[in-house]
Amino acid sequence: MTKLLGALIAFALILVLWFVLSAHLHPWVPSPVATVEAAWKVLGTPELYRDLVATAERLVTAFVASTLIGTVIGIAVGLDKRVEAFFQPLLALMLAVPDPVYIIFAILGLGTGEVTGIVALSLVVTPFVANIVRSSVQARDTTLDEMAKVYRISRWRTFTSTLLPQLVPALITAGRFSFALSWKVVILVEALAQPTGIGARVYHDFSMFRMAPAFAVAIMFCVVMQIVERLVLQQLEQRALRWRS
Repeated sequence: MTKLLGALIAFALILVLWFVLSAHLHPWVPSPVATVEAAWKVLGTPELYRDLVATAERLVTAFVASTLIGTVIGIAVGLDKRVEAFFQPLLALMLAVPDPVYIIFAILGLGTGEVTGIVALSLVVTPFVANIVRSSVQARDTTLDEMAKVYRISRWRTFTSTLLPQLVPALITAGRFSFALSWKVVILVEALAQPTGIGARVYHDFSMFRMAPAFAVAIMFCVVMQIVERLVLQQLEQRALRWRS
């Protein structure tokens, strides 16, 4: 009940602020009423669903690629000091580079094709995932590793039976962080380098000074991503951590 009340108060404050901004910054900030009307019109256009599918395909591809690559690098860095000595400066440098820089250099090097977006997104997300997984690997219970050596347990069984269960919370955190970052960056990539997708649609509406449709599409996409995060990722997290209870 307290959470619901807090959410309602926050939503009411956002609406009040939105009305105030739309009154003082018209036409750059459309009113909530105009945005809802634009959303209703946009929902009836097949182009919206085409762009949503295009964005979803890029998002899933980049999310899976960056999560897998980051996880492998994070585990390797956490387990081997030599690998850590090689990757640590690279990860620090990649984390320090602003996201738009990766996108710009990917466009300059690869053009504006589909590969550009996937590469740019992977470069942005991978170091964050690797850093989260690395920290978890280095914080593991090393006594289990010693026990595995004493009983001469194979490396693969040691990995699946002792290390992997300890990494589950970190992998879940890395996955949720990767998803949250991926869908934000994919919009930016599409706005700068793609002819289709939600980001390209928002940028086109903004460049044509159609602010209400731009706001409507952006808000609807954010709502869809929040629904996916809560109905899919949270459910997977609960099932993965069910053993704790």
